[in-house]
Amino acid sequence: MLNALEVFTVVVVGVMVGVEFAVAFVLNRILDGLPDDSGQLGRAHGGRMLGAVMPVWYIGSLVLVAVWAVTGWRDPGAGLVVTAGALLVLSVIMSILLLVPINNRSKTWTPENRPADWKQQINRWDRFHYGRVAVIIAAFALLAAAH
Repeated sequence: MLNALEVFTVVVVGVMVGVEFAVAFVLNRILDGLPDDSGQLGRAHGGRMLGAVMPVWYIGSLVLVAVWAVTGWRDPGAGLVVTAGALLVLSVIMSILLLVPINNRSKTWTPENRPADWKQQINRWDRFHYGRVAVIIAAFALLAAAH
């Protein structure tokens, strides 16, 4: 049973990392290269869509890691799992304090109502997101090593 939990957790966290990596290094660059206001509108739509899904994914991943840590406490990789859990907690804190406030504003923007500094705010979100991606990649690597 624990082995199935480990595999399921690694897959769930790994796919989450893949989505966030793709947002950071593929999707946002594609959107930024679109003409006129298309990129900003695409980011707003992405903020609405992923803003609804990712909180469940982050918290669900954290719960899975916590269950793995508790049930596998005596296993040799338990320290790696606990450290991965701490990194996922950090990623949730980063999300709540740094990324969500910007996302909540930017997902409502249109070319008619966006603020004058919208590009600076988007660039700030991107920088915070790069940091968060690094944190969740580290957590994923620890989980893969623990399994």
